[in-house]
Amino acid sequence: MTAPILPHLRVSSFLDPEMHAALLDWTLSNAARFVPAQLAGGMVNPAARSALVLRDLGPLATPLDARMRAETSGWTASLRATRFETSEVELELAAHNEGAHFTLHTDTYASADAARGDRMLSAVYYFHRQPKGFDGGALRLHRLGAAPGDAGEDITPDDNSLVVFPSWGPHEVMPVSCASGAFADSRFAVNCWIYRARS
Repeated sequence: MTAPILPHLRVSSFLDPEMHAALLDWTLSNAARFVPAQLAGGMVNPAARSALVLRDLGPLATPLDARMRAETSGWTASLRATRFETSEVELELAAHNEGAHFTLHTDTYASADAARGDRMLSAVYYFHRQPKGFDGGALRLHRLGAAPGDAGEDITPDDNSLVVFPSWGPHEVMPVSCASGAFADSRFAVNCWIYRARS
């Protein structure tokens, strides 16, 4: 029997227009501060993950953290996952430009910081300026046990939309095409990982 595609939720119009605009403005204003994305352990490997990231969300960090925490219980119930106490909400801004991608992976890893807990839910919020300056960049969700090249379900990175799924689920970011190469035309996302406190 074939395993089902990773359970997930899609939410349209996740942020109000004012917060969406503020997030885009913060991102564009801080373009020079973005750095190459790292894999677990701090290694930079563009063959596996090619993107630019920024961990500082400035004045938007607190309201985004609060929004994610407020939604976690409902998301957990909708995904039929085990309820848990949130210990941390980790946020990362990501910019995907020409050729950017992230090969098949999961978002769970062994953290040495027991107080931090374990990643339980992953949420990705997509945003970009209008008109859209890129193509591609779908989030491809897979079945458990998937191997590179296996078929999955593609989630388009629609502006002001969010997708939520269990952090243990295999997924990848498909390559982005951005003809202008301009940072402002990138596929932008807020990557969010919601942690469970360890008992």
